[in-house]
Amino acid sequence: MFGNGRPLGMRKRMQVLVAVVLLAWATQTLLHQWGYGAEVPQDQQLAEKFVPGTARFAAGATLEMRGDATVIGDEVRLRQICRWSNADASVFSPVADLVICRFKGRSPFRTVTVDEIRNTLHDAGVNLAVVKFAGPLSCTVGRSDTPFDEKNALQSWADAKQQADDAVPASEDKSAAPISHHAPQLATGSQDTKTAPVPVFSSKANGADASPVKTLRSMLVADLSTRLGLPVEQLQVTFNPKDEKLLNLSTPLFQFNIEPRQVHDLGEVSWTVLVVTGGGSQKGIVSAEARAWEDQVVVASPLSYHQVIRPTDVTDRRVLVDRLPYEPLLTKSQIVGQEAARDLRSDTVISSRMVDPVPLVKTGQLVTISLQVGSVRVKTVGRAMESGSYGQTVKVRNEATQDVYEVIMTAPQEGTMGPLPAPSKLAAADSR
Repeated sequence: MFGNGRPLGMRKRMQVLVAVVLLAWATQTLLHQWGYGAEVPQDQQLAEKFVPGTARFAAGATLEMRGDATVIGDEVRLRQICRWSNADASVFSPVADLVICRFKGRSPFRTVTVDEIRNTLHDAGVNLAVVKFAGPLSCTVGRSDTPFDEKNALQSWADAKQQADDAVPASEDKSAAPISHHAPQLATGSQDTKTAPVPVFSSKANGADASPVKTLRSMLVADLSTRLGLPVEQLQVTFNPKDEKLLNLSTPLFQFNIEPRQVHDLGEVSWTVLVVTGGGSQKGIVSAEARAWEDQVVVASPLSYHQVIRPTDVTDRRVLVDRLPYEPLLTKSQIVGQEAARDLRSDTVISSRMVDPVPLVKTGQLVTISLQVGSVRVKTVGRAMESGSYGQTVKVRNEATQDVYEVIMTAPQEGTMGPLPAPSKLAAADSR
């Protein structure tokens, strides 16, 4: 260190002193963080919060539910049954066109409860911690674009009101009355839109199951449903507000020629629409943002390769997606009892390639073969010539007679000859 007895020069001493000071400073800083934890600067403490720190979000955004509403078409949107102040518009405007429910069958009325709205907003990704609900607990919604029966329309409206008072979920649609007709009124989406709860009757009643009036909006959604192979009930389509007047045009006053421009997936979609009337025609382009509800089964706890999946290992989830899945998704009944095709982490959406069927028999194992003849059940034993899972047909050799059978696997190392029996019948036969 001292150069074999020679004293260090001034430059060398300064370098050693600076190194020692830096080492001491780094040691003290490390010990301080180990002892008390790293301190976050004050500006970062103010910025990193789960909920926006403004006074507006601290007070919460209020969503007021209407008692009655009138809509055109079978879709019931958030802006048609709820309203909010201008100060809360930034919170609810992005989801104003969210479809809460749809009319089904011939019922002219239906009840929408606050729980339906809450669940739909939650599944759509809205933070319900900042949302305050006000107003009644349910809203009675009626259609104004359908024919009706004067004798039964008022009773249908009263039944829907009774459902609202009893807090019956809207999905339990018990009304079987013919469709009624409301005063023509379009609830186009402003929170200041007025509604007319009392139905207005007309003398032109018929028993049609569907409305003869079809808006351009409903026709575009139906076209998207057909091309993507998705039910209309799963679609959430948000059109450009500038096309609102065009979308409200309906048949039979207008005729439409629809040609897709970009309708191959969810996300950005557009059509070329030719509107034909008695006085001429007009062509335009309609664009929209398409999303769809998707029922997913996700991993609740990590799974290892070849691990058999139990009911507690997976959970159901309903989310809005803006892209179609690349691989077919499986239901919970298709997944439980099978084995993982690879290591799966939590929150992984399970598709067909992530699951392998559990083999019930392997090559060389003994198989119990059952044959049902009337009320008599005959059993024998053979050796499997190939592997197979539930429902698959494998070849089994009877070692005593050397006969080869084609056996359908029903349980571990058990199978049956002939049609695959129902589990209840199989259990009853085994009990005998």
